[in-house]
Amino acid sequence: ESQPSSRTLIAMSSGEAAGSPSVPSRPRQAAPVWQANADAPNCTKCKAPFSLFVRRHHCRYCGKIFCEECSAKTCAIPQFEITKPARVCDDCFVTIKRTNFDFNI
Repeated sequence: ESQPSSRTLIAMSSGEAAGSPSVPSRPRQAAPVWQANADAPNCTKCKAPFSLFVRRHHCRYCGKIFCEECSAKTCAIPQFEITKPARVCDDCFVTIKRTNFDFNI
């Protein structure tokens, strides 16, 4: 009889039965508190000042405020049970993709 794969062991440790075809689950994390608009006169990353034409966008992962160029990426965020693509900043996009390599996002 063959030994379970490491993917199966991950699934078993998260409460799923051995041989389950589903993706391993992780505990849900609380979404961050969003930074107040008044606390961000400039983009967190590029420091561009916000105006009528440069709008504020909250990263759904870290809660900080960015301009459109610095938060143009979208992806699912399994840790917050967000399955549809949500706006995230460039740095959080990389973090999410590295952290969730075993999720289909």
